[in-house]
Amino acid sequence: MILDAINNQKIPFKTVLMDSWYATQRLMGLIDNLGKIYYCPLKSNRAR
Repeated sequence: MILDAINNQKIPFKTVLMDSWYATQRLMGLIDNLGKIYYCPLKSNRAR
């Protein structure tokens, strides 16, 4: 969905707000690699 917003829909944005349900290391890494800032609560089993 994020890649679609950037590549196909051309929606400009700097930040991503998401629920803890989506807060995976893979997704947060993708957002970080895209140069975006993300805000989300972390579940205790996902923090290191």
